[in-house]
Amino acid sequence: MPKISFRPARVFAMQLLYAMEITGATVGEALPGVLEAQPLADDQKKYGMNLVDWVQAHRSELDEDIKSCSVHWDIERIARIDRIVAYIAMVELLFNPEIPTKVAVSEAVQVSTKFSTDNSGTFVNGLLAGFMQKRGIVVNSSKKGS
Repeated sequence: MPKISFRPARVFAMQLLYAMEITGATVGEALPGVLEAQPLADDQKKYGMNLVDWVQAHRSELDEDIKSCSVHWDIERIARIDRIVAYIAMVELLFNPEIPTKVAVSEAVQVSTKFSTDNSGTFVNGLLAGFMQKRGIVVNSSKKGS
């Protein structure tokens, strides 16, 4: 079975969460526009929707984690894209043991660098390092069971 890339799913989740945040739309209201802008394979769409569901279900907990890990940064001052990209990586780290921690962090850094500011990758990397330390998440480089 060919291996699919989950980066489009992460970008899709970021775009959907961003659209919902800036417009106040529900998933159902924002979804058609985001899907029109970025067609996805079924597996990518499913994974992206899982990420969105996990973020929505754990948003207040994730905000508390960001507040405790972002010393000298009020959460409202963090760029929306950076915060959303961090949310996505955080839920991957918490709820998807099939994604290696290095991959979740690397993807977050690359996506934030592409879609946010020049310093976003470094900021998101540091934020996720603090989150992983706080949560006791150990860096692994391969899938569990491998």
